[in-house]
Amino acid sequence: PGPGGVGRPGAPGGAPAAGQPAVAGTAGAVTGVGSARVPLQNRVAVPRQRLTDRTDRGPGHRVTSGDIAALRSVGELFRALDHAYGGGHARQALVRYLEHEGEPMLRGSYGESIGRRLFGAVADLTRLAGWTSYDIAAHGLAQRYFVQALRLTQAAGDRAYGSYVLVTMSRQAVYLGHGREAVQLARVAQQGVGSGAPPVVQALLHAAEARGHGVLSEARACTASLARAERALETARPGDDVPYWARFFDESQLADDFGHCYRDLQQYRTAAQHAERSLQLRGAGFARSRVFCRVVLATARLGLGELEQACALGAEAAQQAAEMRSVRAVEYVRDFERRLEPYRDAAPVRGYRERVAALG
Repeated sequence: PGPGGVGRPGAPGGAPAAGQPAVAGTAGAVTGVGSARVPLQNRVAVPRQRLTDRTDRGPGHRVTSGDIAALRSVGELFRALDHAYGGGHARQALVRYLEHEGEPMLRGSYGESIGRRLFGAVADLTRLAGWTSYDIAAHGLAQRYFVQALRLTQAAGDRAYGSYVLVTMSRQAVYLGHGREAVQLARVAQQGVGSGAPPVVQALLHAAEARGHGVLSEARACTASLARAERALETARPGDDVPYWARFFDESQLADDFGHCYRDLQQYRTAAQHAERSLQLRGAGFARSRVFCRVVLATARLGLGELEQACALGAEAAQQAAEMRSVRAVEYVRDFERRLEPYRDAAPVRGYRERVAALG
């Protein structure tokens, strides 16, 4: 691998060198998939902040395994902050870290093995920069980070992680209501890893496709994808070699995806059952995911005519969302409030609005 720049997705460091494997032809596939409603470009420019503190990592700095371990550890820290407090909490710090540490390392010197690991670690941080941007509704910026992460992944020769980036893009397309693009991105991701991927990874990819079908109200395709995800997760064993980026996908996450899908299909009783199960299983560290799931449960209760319980759940979610820096969390609550409009004069709804107004 040669020198390059994290902040300039078209720069040499963001593209695979000659002879390096691409990620299942994703460059062309992603551009084709997204051209209608989720525009992605071959050459993009991620806005950069001015470097105010100079680093001692000059162009000749030798990158070590310790440097890469530090990048990985920082990624885990920012990931935990994102799950617990929202993408807006530490996004700027993550971007600065990429510019002060990740980019200078790419301009350093290293052999092929270290180089591939370095590109993989910086790809992970870049995807996370996109994810946190997505969480604060900076959708165009998020997409540019995702494309840059794909390029770095190609340079790393890590097809599996490239598929995870595509799944991330699929999740964003679901949020934006672009179901067809979400399904296509998930399918390209599946092609990227093939049938030999660990069961947990297979489950993650099928669940992502199911979410796209749910947005499209394609009940048969949605339930078929959910069934494939469920079967795959059932075959997972504790000793499986699961990539670090897929370890979050467990029974609680699958139940969450089931709840979202059945909410979108307006099968509210089934949605409520799965949302309740996810909330029972989900750890406290995934606070934002718990907000999303609680809103799904509130929506399902509303669909079942259980207005008082729906409002109680919605108020809990609104309070938790107010403590985060996540536009998505706020938008989940607002979507629930729009669904309350037909019942705005009912006592439980008036009580809900009073509780939310008191949050300031």
